[in-house]
Amino acid sequence: MAQGARRAAAVLNVVAVRCLILAAALLAAAGTQARKPDGWAFLEYNEAVRVAKQGNKPLFVYFGFETCQYCIYLNQHTLAFDALKKRYSEHYVLAYFDIRGNPDDLMTLPSGEQLPRAQAIRRLKGSPVPAWAFVAPDGREILMRRGSRTKVDAFMKFDQYVTSGVWPAITFEAFLARRGLREDRVE
Repeated sequence: MAQGARRAAAVLNVVAVRCLILAAALLAAAGTQARKPDGWAFLEYNEAVRVAKQGNKPLFVYFGFETCQYCIYLNQHTLAFDALKKRYSEHYVLAYFDIRGNPDDLMTLPSGEQLPRAQAIRRLKGSPVPAWAFVAPDGREILMRRGSRTKVDAFMKFDQYVTSGVWPAITFEAFLARRGLREDRVE
């Protein structure tokens, strides 16, 4: 009987150790969540819309969710560059839109219209993620893109297009063609 109790205790110890290892792995993964990229001053979406309207400044809206592995990849491989953070912080009101938040939360679009989060995601084309949009303070979409493997150079081209002010008259593709450039689309 004592030998059976020792075996049971040994099995329980093995199970306990495995549970601790799993818990440690989950905690480590939680540290790499894609809530918002490190070093970016993203505001919650509704607050960013209000600030953009007040300051008459365009929005850079980043659509993602906490455990999105593609968002984590984008954050670590592209959005980690200081020059990009600095440039976007200067040129835009940075908005983070959590597509996995409460679907019934009211989201205020730049036009002033309020929609439940689930409807706003569809209207703004925020899924699949990661996705981002450049939006004029009056609500007009300037440019919308998505893709976890988008490079820093592409984000710099997006910024040049938006800040040039030509976007109401010509497409992003035409803007690049005039400069002898092309968009490197990797989705």
